Amino acid sequence: MIKRYAAACVGLSSLWTGVAEAQIYISNDPIDAVVPLIYNRGRNESVLDRPRPEVNAVGVPLGSFTVLPQFTSQLGYTSNVLQTADNQKSDAFVRFQPRLLAKSNWSLHSLQLEGAGDFVRYADQTARNENGWSVSGRGRYDVNGDIAISGQLDTARRYETQFSGASLVNVLTITPYQRSQAKLLGDARFGRIRAVLSGDYTDYNFKSVRTLDNVEVSQDGRDRKVARGAGQFEYGLSPDAGVFVQLGYTDTSYRLPLTFDQPSRSSHEVRALAGVTFDLTALMRGSFGAGYITRNFDSAAYKTAKGLTIDARLEYFPTPLTTATLAVNRTVQDATLASGGFFNTTTAFRLDHELLRTLLLNYAVSYEVDTYIGIPGKAKIGQVSGGARYLMNRLLTGNLDLTYANRKSDFVGVNGPRLSEFRALVGVAIHR
Repeated sequence: MIKRYAAACVGLSSLWTGVAEAQIYISNDPIDAVVPLIYNRGRNESVLDRPRPEVNAVGVPLGSFTVLPQFTSQLGYTSNVLQTADNQKSDAFVRFQPRLLAKSNWSLHSLQLEGAGDFVRYADQTARNENGWSVSGRGRYDVNGDIAISGQLDTARRYETQFSGASLVNVLTITPYQRSQAKLLGDARFGRIRAVLSGDYTDYNFKSVRTLDNVEVSQDGRDRKVARGAGQFEYGLSPDAGVFVQLGYTDTSYRLPLTFDQPSRSSHEVRALAGVTFDLTALMRGSFGAGYITRNFDSAAYKTAKGLTIDARLEYFPTPLTTATLAVNRTVQDATLASGGFFNTTTAFRLDHELLRTLLLNYAVSYEVDTYIGIPGKAKIGQVSGGARYLMNRLLTGNLDLTYANRKSDFVGVNGPRLSEFRALVGVAIHR
């Protein structure tokens, strides 16, 4: 049992990344959960989780590993390529995503190595081109049947959308940043008790950007190092449900002031969470946690952020062919404006339906509210998306994604820009 939980912890960050790209949820926080809430007890199976051996990639055997190569190519359209409020310009683009994954086939322990790219090329606005990539390694050491230790090392070049509550305004080039992380997690289960201890260290390096006036702007003031630790203890009330408490601490250290007249946003954060996890056969599964979070900044120029924190997710199975997912999250994130940080509250709903065995449809809607600490007003981001995946065979998968996003701000220049964008992507994935 513990091996399944440990493996889920190791792989959750990569799963969540894939979910975000598929427009299931909006999440501006580039830091994964320090202790993910695992609620899957093997009693239910979602549309996306269901194995389809007749069309799923089988990979290439290589010693004690299985290698899974994949190459995705897509054609895209955007109604607002520069993501500006005025003088919106449409553009066409192509997106290429090569990926190589190697997974061990050992009976004990596991090792997973992955390299991926994400390259975007625009027809007119070439300044918006992206050269994203990532390299990662994840492993699990099974001490015995009840105790496992998991580790992860990864580094990635990513790009920040201007729908983010932390992004810059009126930039010509998309904000690039390098994120490098090391993580260690211990998971132990003794009867009805499960204990998880986790720690990670993440380095963020933001690159310079050019404004619409073609002025280069340094983002060195956003570079930071984040060290986190957390512990979670869970007690199983029954095979279907359990209660948990989680306590975490985060130290964020900035190398430089935000700007010449705004001090560094180095801070210390404490987060306490308590709740339940459940997996009810043929009905629903999920987790709900609520608690208190406080972030104190080293500089007196920024007000302390404190208040309610939420981490909840519910999957409902009305039929074997349909999965409905509801997620709610409330946490504190760093801002790039006059505020030291902001409360990010996001509610998202997604519906997945298996129209045919090899044709999967999805629809999603989400609403995000960013409340900045110490300055008036809010930013509100709504998003609606829909898509389809056609599993042609073990070598080919067709995909279609349509997304509309709208960002409203009470005070432009204080809470960020007002903007909207429609995006369409259609393509095919080749895998083995």
